[in-house]
Amino acid sequence: MPDQSRLLSPELRELNAPPTVRPLANGYRIARWDRPSSLTEPCRAHMQVILRDLAARSFGADHSDYWRTRIGSGFFEHVSCLALILDQDGIPVGWGGYHRRRFASRRALYLDAAGVLPAHRRFGLSRALMTYFLTREVLARPWSNTYVLLRTRHPAVYAGWRKGLGPSRVFPRRGRPVPTTIARIATDAARWLGDGPHLDPRTLLVRDAYRMFEGRVYGADPCSGDSELDGYFTRRVGSKDAVLMVMRMSAPFLLRVLLGRWWGTPSPVPTGGRPGRGADPAETTRRAAPTGAGALGFVKEGRP
Repeated sequence: MPDQSRLLSPELRELNAPPTVRPLANGYRIARWDRPSSLTEPCRAHMQVILRDLAARSFGADHSDYWRTRIGSGFFEHVSCLALILDQDGIPVGWGGYHRRRFASRRALYLDAAGVLPAHRRFGLSRALMTYFLTREVLARPWSNTYVLLRTRHPAVYAGWRKGLGPSRVFPRRGRPVPTTIARIATDAARWLGDGPHLDPRTLLVRDAYRMFEGRVYGADPCSGDSELDGYFTRRVGSKDAVLMVMRMSAPFLLRVLLGRWWGTPSPVPTGGRPGRGADPAETTRRAAPTGAGALGFVKEGRP
């Protein structure tokens, strides 16, 4: 048995494909599968139970139908990286993943479902997980932009990315047209997601994006603490709709993020915080975390 398997809980030691285990943050570890397709059918069924239970406890809603649909449509064959966040005893307390793609001939990462259990949210684990993902992928291709995409109907996710990366890197921008390149990337991604006919490339709104959910997407109504932004989502984004966000990342920008964190300066990466004047509104995801395929973001509390 590899030494790193001793860092796993007994339920994870039984999987046929052992993960790569690395430190993450504050004593937590990441267990990463770079080839989730190597899991056998019994192990996939076991992993489905883990993901389903983590989602239910993270979002306060039953997402069994969502995970059943995802697994049945080939989730393990298609996701590029699947990761569990482990506590000090090797027990899963969160998860995340991403798809490595090219949309409109541009290198892209589509961020998949993710979340962190409420009792562990104060340790910055979602931020650490996303930083880990982007460091691996963006720095691997330092000479070109990497476009990061996700679907969400949570205004705090949109606000967190916009505040963290700056308005020039986050699309759509309210009151401004979507650039042609961004619209092409989004249109290609929507086709891949099966949302092609539902996407409005002028606004990046996706109608009925969460149609696979039979019940509620959120355990509570999502909000950001920004009345203007919350009003926009209430008026324009329906209960099963989403915004297809596109973020432009680069290696130099990511390095500035990492160096800023090292030197203790304010990080441009959205990390969460309590809603209020001058505060990052992403903390509101504690009670209404975004869910559904790709509904994640750099938020402290969780995502799909």
